[in-house]
Amino acid sequence: MPTLTELLAADPGAWLRRSRSWEALADRLAARADDLGRAGTAALPCRWAGADADRAREQQDALRSRLVAGSAVATRAGDVLGRHAGEVLAAQRRIVVAALAVHPLLDVDLGAGTVSVPSVVRGAATALPVGVAATAGLLMVESLRFGAAVRAALADAARSDAVATAALHALRPAPGGAPAVAPVGVGAARAWWTGLPDGERDRLTRTRPELVGGTDGIPPAARDRANRIRLDAERSRLRAHADRLRLLGDDRGAARAEADLAGLAAVHHRLAAGDALLLDLAGGTGNGQVVLAVGDPERAAHVVTHVPGTGAGWASAGEDLRRIDATRDAARAAGPDGEVAAVLWTGYRTPADLMAATDPREAARAAADLRRFQEGLRSGHDGPVHLTAVGHSYGSLVLGRAAGPGIAVDDVVFVGSPGVGAGKAGELGVPDGRVWATTAANDPIRLAPGPELFGTSSGFGPTGPVHGADPAGPGFGATVFESAPGPLGRSLHDDPATPTDESEWASAHSAYWDPGTPALHTIGRIVAGTARG
Repeated sequence: MPTLTELLAADPGAWLRRSRSWEALADRLAARADDLGRAGTAALPCRWAGADADRAREQQDALRSRLVAGSAVATRAGDVLGRHAGEVLAAQRRIVVAALAVHPLLDVDLGAGTVSVPSVVRGAATALPVGVAATAGLLMVESLRFGAAVRAALADAARSDAVATAALHALRPAPGGAPAVAPVGVGAARAWWTGLPDGERDRLTRTRPELVGGTDGIPPAARDRANRIRLDAERSRLRAHADRLRLLGDDRGAARAEADLAGLAAVHHRLAAGDALLLDLAGGTGNGQVVLAVGDPERAAHVVTHVPGTGAGWASAGEDLRRIDATRDAARAAGPDGEVAAVLWTGYRTPADLMAATDPREAARAAADLRRFQEGLRSGHDGPVHLTAVGHSYGSLVLGRAAGPGIAVDDVVFVGSPGVGAGKAGELGVPDGRVWATTAANDPIRLAPGPELFGTSSGFGPTGPVHGADPAGPGFGATVFESAPGPLGRSLHDDPATPTDESEWASAHSAYWDPGTPALHTIGRIVAGTARG
């Protein structure tokens, strides 16, 4: 799926030119088929008879059939590319029209997809309290309107891309008899992969790394080999993309690409350090997705899946990997009798900012993927395994939506949660006493208003902030464990002894995995199976 920058930089004319080339090829193949049809048997000696003559005529008919079929495929390819070109152009126009409709008082950053107040207007508004309120209200309305148009255009382009890709793949005969896509379902995908010859598995890994690397049920070692190919390709693409944006003068877009590149470098270095498997990697719309396991999830006695929240993606991969390493170390210290694997699961399109995080739809879309991933951990494991899932921030909502009867999880942990989409611990499909929650005293997530604040005059709803009941609150039924309170707001100075920057606003929301904190100690015991609710 495209990013906003990629969509605006796309050249629909290139697809249109390819469409015309396919149409021209279709015409040439059809003409050759007509030539053979008109010639009929006259193309062969009229007195030629016997078995050889019959075989020659059969081959002539077969050739004509192949030409007709090839013409039909080329026609279909031209139609698909032409329609895709038109739909991408329409999506681009939609964004431009939306930008032109923004109030002239405000600035539009097409590269970032944001609306802002020009500095000269901010200076004037500061002196006029009425102007501040009016400008803020206008900014909110225009930001929501423009953001909705951008999201709709990106969704249209992504949908067109997916449909066109599927249609073009369907036109290709599967080489060696292998299906173009893996079977649906974790068990079916594993059986399909196991049944392929070694040479076919190797070929698919090299030529279809997105298929092999992105299919739950295929063994982790095979997915890792495919995803390392994807990682190298994405790093090369991002380098070229950042350089191109710098040349175009889009410094902000280049900085975002470079942040993603730095995050993928952290993934590369963690893989190079050993004892890690790259289970998925995907770009497109949003912050980028990465699923990486430290340790062997098929053989470890305890496996924990860490689901991060708002803003997580490629750019945050370095910090997210630090957190799963810290979780694994704490679990190994708490239960040295069993091996531990820790998985970073940023396998969904995370909300870009706090405003987007009030929308539960991304969590709802991600829930099925997380359930399928957990099912793969259970079914693919070599022997019994204790599975824990930890959801942080918006990730706790993803985990809550995924949880329920049948989920492949033994312990569920909610950290700094804005609500999990459930009213009681008993709704989450795990045994009594196996639902855990913590929220730091100074974590501002406690005060985050839900969408009802913007839709009515009632403020907070009766169920709690943002996404329902607080799992760390009374009445939910979780086992609540201690967290360090963290700074209130922001600290004047950063503590160099911790990886969290305490001088940043809301640092208490990020400090749960700092060394020596009570939350990290308890999470380690939960993962190791030594904690008791």
